[in-house]
Amino acid sequence: MNDNKSGFVLKEVSFAYAQKSLFEALSVSIGCAEFVSVVGPNGAGKSTFIKLLARLLEPLSGEICFKDRALSAYSRRELAQLLAYVPQESYFALDFTVAETVLQGRHPYLGTFERYHSSDYDLVHSALQRLGISHLLEKGINHVSSGERQLAVIARSLVQQPSVILLDEPLNHLDLSHQHQVLALLSQLNQEGIGVMLVAHDLNQAALTSQRMLVFSQGKLAEDGNPNDLLTADLVNRYWGIKPLEGRHPESGKRQIFLPL
Repeated sequence: MNDNKSGFVLKEVSFAYAQKSLFEALSVSIGCAEFVSVVGPNGAGKSTFIKLLARLLEPLSGEICFKDRALSAYSRRELAQLLAYVPQESYFALDFTVAETVLQGRHPYLGTFERYHSSDYDLVHSALQRLGISHLLEKGINHVSSGERQLAVIARSLVQQPSVILLDEPLNHLDLSHQHQVLALLSQLNQEGIGVMLVAHDLNQAALTSQRMLVFSQGKLAEDGNPNDLLTADLVNRYWGIKPLEGRHPESGKRQIFLPL
């Protein structure tokens, strides 16, 4: 849909797990500064798609390019300066403090044996403040709630200063207040020029925040367009098997759906 060559370009990409084939000859372009929501039923391939973009998985065939260069041609260090990945859940073998965990996002910028600089710590404190978790900086990362840990991982992604942030269902462990806070932050980051790729289960949240929606179903890209055009009862019925009620958000006027009783 978007031919912005500074972003992702997937050419005839295929991938398969042992028992399941996904994305047979998938071709799609995604601009570097877009806010894209990735939605679909469970098992549709959403997380796999994001992991392919983050180069956590490698395609069986085809090519993924970023900024006019094959993703496979980047070193891990180079890629970590361009792309930040936020998984659904994070586990830490060592009990770093929250501040130390966030500081790890600056590691791709350090040379061999180079120490962190005062500017790195400034970025950490700024990210903690933006996520509202400055009060946790000395807490052990394994001694905070799962939601607070997720906020710390998002803060770590911010200090990477990426061109694009890839988030795989980042809102799962967050309460309503923090969900709203993170979505508002992602919208603000996008306005600052950072691309956002957000895997989401909540179609209403996705439609309110993103400018483009990719709908995956059974390992295929089934729909690609503006959420305000795509989010209809027919679409939900086609891919999720339920027919919701349709409405509009009272402030934005954007399409929303409501589950039937």
